[in-house]
Amino acid sequence: MSGQPSRAARRQVFLNIPYSASYERIFVALTVALVALGRIPRLTFEVADGGQGRLKRIFSLLKACPVSIHDLSYVGRPGRFNMPFELGLACAIKEQTGRHDFLMLEKKDHRLDRTLSDLKGIDPKIHHGRPTEAIIAVLEVLERPKGNPAVADVHDLYREVIRLVPELKREHHRDSLFGSRIYQALVTLIRVLAEKRGLLP
Repeated sequence: MSGQPSRAARRQVFLNIPYSASYERIFVALTVALVALGRIPRLTFEVADGGQGRLKRIFSLLKACPVSIHDLSYVGRPGRFNMPFELGLACAIKEQTGRHDFLMLEKKDHRLDRTLSDLKGIDPKIHHGRPTEAIIAVLEVLERPKGNPAVADVHDLYREVIRLVPELKREHHRDSLFGSRIYQALVTLIRVLAEKRGLLP
């Protein structure tokens, strides 16, 4: 039917996460879980900096994804407001269109009751800063048609990937994974390893 999103578009998931070295293991865990589910992770660093159209392009990217994941656990200094701001955009899209779902993540129990009380009644998944719990959060909320892979299998894939991250950084002359080219290389690596393990849908 004309106007319906493509199969690839329906598999997109917007990841709204802190671009911090201390968050990298959770970032890899979320990416591994999404790829194992046959999903396509999308992030704001795909949108070029500069110009007055950046916000519009971020909004368009978020709107193109039927699902978004928002980790609100970063509370460092200076304060960063991109994560709650983009969650607000997701809430607006859900309210306006009814065609968007979102998952909130946090590191500590009950902290969002104090820091984001307007969303009381929508419970976040708590990962306690542990990659395994981040994987569990994704697998509990998102499903693939023929059933999800086992948590243990996805965690084993994560352990293999995280061991290869230093080599990936050296190849790309980067000290982090928070960049478009190196991240696409990471996603490709995960897909290859997941296919070898028979995890892909």
